[in-house]
This record gives sequence, structure tokens and C-alpha cells, in this order.
Amino acid sequence: MTERLGKERAAERDKSAAAMEARKLRSAYKQAPAVAVISVDAGKAQFREEDKGPGVHAAHWGDTKVACLQTYENVEYDKDPQPEPPRAFLDPTRVERLCREMQQVRGPAMDKQPAKEPAEIPAPKRTKKKKRKARRKRPRRLVRTVVATTAAVDAFGWMVSAEAMHRKMYAAKKRALIGDGGNWIGPLGDLHFPDWIQILDFVHLLAYLFAAARLAHSRDPAAAWKLYEQMLRDAWGGRVQQVIDTLQSQLTRMRALASSPPDACKVVELATAYVERNRERMDYPRYRQLGLPVGSALVESLIKQINHRVKGTEQFWNDGGLEAVLQVRAAYLSQDDRAESFHERRPRGSAVGRNRATAFQPAVATQ
Repeated sequence: MTERLGKERAAERDKSAAAMEARKLRSAYKQAPAVAVISVDAGKAQFREEDKGPGVHAAHWGDTKVACLQTYENVEYDKDPQPEPPRAFLDPTRVERLCREMQQVRGPAMDKQPAKEPAEIPAPKRTKKKKRKARRKRPRRLVRTVVATTAAVDAFGWMVSAEAMHRKMYAAKKRALIGDGGNWIGPLGDLHFPDWIQILDFVHLLAYLFAAARLAHSRDPAAAWKLYEQMLRDAWGGRVQQVIDTLQSQLTRMRALASSPPDACKVVELATAYVERNRERMDYPRYRQLGLPVGSALVESLIKQINHRVKGTEQFWNDGGLEAVLQVRAAYLSQDDRAESFHERRPRGSAVGRNRATAFQPAVATQ
């Protein structure tokens, strides 16, 4: 039943995407939201080869793509409301745990550890806690809707833009697209959201900087932390060129040392390229002043909620089955009425209504 209903939902979604591509789609709302933020990311699921009989054949990992379309109340500040990085980003233990949870940075040089694991960064000495300042007013989240698919990036882009048009997000006063810097996100944003503010997720940037600092000073944890904190503060303050200069100077120093392992240099190279590629998406003081988020935590959390249903050690999907389930899951994770209204407008079958029991009764011979 889930597969059948999911396919019907997917057909509706694809019809909207086709109308968007043909420039015929119109919004279902009269009033535009004040602030519209779209966060996109990719998850993983296990697939299997179809029509091979009982059991799992040719198991392999594949991508799921997810978009979180969130509206906010409009809040704006006269200046950067948080010039100092959050305390969690300056705590070695919490940063280490955060990076491990994110599996640090994707890529062959990042996935495998260097021959010698860098020493653990010591926790700072505890000092007397300062009195907390009054927390600033943060923009209140309003309504979230979800797009999820196994389709390719091109099709996914039209699905997300159709959902944004449906919710009249293109007419919002402030519009932003947040991503982790993946090489598919920038082109998607340029094509479908060209006049939106594109923001690099700060936590993914943090993971790159932390990995580079640790391996730049693998034998000196104190120097590694000092380097990380310097780059973090520069990045938080929007001083992108200083971050690039610091990484390049570390790379030059490491290449001059015969003892530097090749894997460590590769990690710093990847971090440098990552920052250079996303430098136009790192004006964080401006984003905070506009009341925009600088992280993709909402879509990261959303992927976890989807994974509770579709990702497990014994779950191996075929393409059609997973695509259908994703549509049902996305509908029920959306915070509008789409989960219920779908059942109200879809055609009724013979097993619906007061006489539904008769549809399953065998015919009785009469004289």
C-alpha cells in the first residue's frame, strides 16, 4: 500500500516539476513568506539488483537527495549579532566529537587515517564561568516542507524549484540556499536559484579546518589547536582570504619537511581547495546580520529522520520501492496539510465507503 500511494505522490510531484520546467507552474498561496531558506544535502541507502530471485544480489550504496524548505519570521540586526564563535566550536572535546559524527570530510584522503594517528588535543583548563549574556532574539521557524528522491541532480533541481514555486518562496523578501559545498550544489543553485544568497554550511567548513590543523601539526596538539582556533575565528568573521593564506602557508611548510606524510599534505590541499571554491558563500557576518542561518543542521536532522525509515543493516532497496517510500516519508515530515489532503483528493477505490465490505464478498448464486 505504501508503495502504491508513494508512486501516486511521486506522479504528482513529477507533474509539478514538469510544469515548472515548462514555466507553467503557479503558486498555491497569495502571500509570500518573509524569509525562505532551502537546505539541500545527500544521504545514503543500500540498494540491490532486481529480478534475481530470493535474497540480496549485488548490494551497493546509492544516494538519496533531500531538500528542507523552511520559512522564518523576519529578523534583522544593525550589526553582526554574534561576532564571537559559539563556545561549542572552541571546546576541543566537543569539536572532536562533532567531526567524528560527521565522518569528518568525504574524499579518499579524508576517509582513511594517516599512518600515524595525530595525538589527541588536550582539553583546556577549566576557568570560572562568566555570566551569560542575554540571548539575542533568533528568527522563529515557521513551516517546513520536504523533498526527497533517488533521482539524479538535474531532476532533483526541478523538484525543489517546483516546491519553492508552490510555496511562493521566489517572492520572499529574503531567500537563501544552504549546502555543504558539494560540487553538485553550486550548479543547482546557479540554475534554479540564481538571485538567492548561497551559504556554505559552517559546520562542514569547521570539519575541514579541524582536520587540516590536526594533520598540519600531528605531533604537537597544542599547536594544532592554536592553528584551528585561528582559522575558525577568521572564517567566522568572514576573513576568507586570511583562512586561505594560513592554509597555503601550512602547506608550504609541510612540503618542505621530509617527515610530513603525503596523506597529511593531501588533507590540507583539500581544505585549501574547499575554501577557495566556496569563498563567495562565506560572508557569515552579513548572513547573521540579515537574520539568516549559517548552518544546514535542519536538513542534516531531516536526513536522520528519513534514515530511521529507509536505512538499516538489513534494508536493501530496489529503486522504485525506495522512491515510493521516500515520497510518503517526505509528506509526513512536512508541516503543512499535504499528508492529509492527498487522501482527500485522490480517487476513491471500490473498497471505500459504507459498502466497502461488499467488494470482498463472493458472489452468491440465486434461483
